[in-house]
This record gives sequence, C-alpha cells and structure tokens, in this order.
Amino acid sequence: MSYLIIELETQLLKTGKTSADLIRATGHTPANISKLRNGKIKAIRLKTLLDICDELDCQPGDIIQRVSEKELEELIVERAKNVVRQMRDGGGSEASLPTSVFAVVCGLYVNQRISETAIGKIKTAKENNN
Repeated sequence: MSYLIIELETQLLKTGKTSADLIRATGHTPANISKLRNGKIKAIRLKTLLDICDELDCQPGDIIQRVSEKELEELIVERAKNVVRQMRDGGGSEASLPTSVFAVVCGLYVNQRISETAIGKIKTAKENNN
C-alpha cells in the first residue's frame, strides 16, 4: 500500500519559517495553514501548493511525497528517534528535526504524532528483537 505524506512541517523547519510567515506571505487563513501543517487534509488546491512552494522556495514534491508502507514505518521510527534526541539534548540543534509524520490514505488522513508512548513501544519492540 502507498501513502502520501505531508512534509510541510519539515520544510518550515528547513527554512526557519513559521506558519505565521506562510499566512502573511500567501494570504491563506490560519485554519487552512494549520490543517495543512498537521496533515488534516483530504485535498489541496494547486494554487495553495504553488503559493506555499513560492514562499518556502521548494518543489511540490518536497511537501507531498508518496511512500510505501515500509518507508512510512522507517520514517516514523526516524522521527521517534528525533524526539528522543530532543528530549536527551534539551532541544539545541536537534530542535530543527521533524518529529511527526502525517500520512494521507485514499482521502482519509492518518496522523502519526510521535509521543512518549510511541517511543516506549519502539524501545520495547527493540528489546524483544534483541
């Protein structure tokens, strides 16, 4: 199965911009930008995507990517490790690493918010495999 992941948060972190910057530059509503940033969308207008890409100086494929189930799982683990690094180091340079994965499946959205519970499950699974 393939998924579409929304990487707006990653692009914002890479460019050092915020949702407020996008709202000012594109004229889109805070609610619209928030839904995009949190992956709570079923569709996106091409004009909206173009406005965001112009502001972030990126390509549409930098914001929306197709991944396999295995790639999605690997990305979730990577983002969970980012959370652990941020907790261990108290932020620092690791604060610019994404910690969430937002996947869209056939018009449904599935938010994978990495939490301490998820980290615990990953640690337990890793211990069981060793």
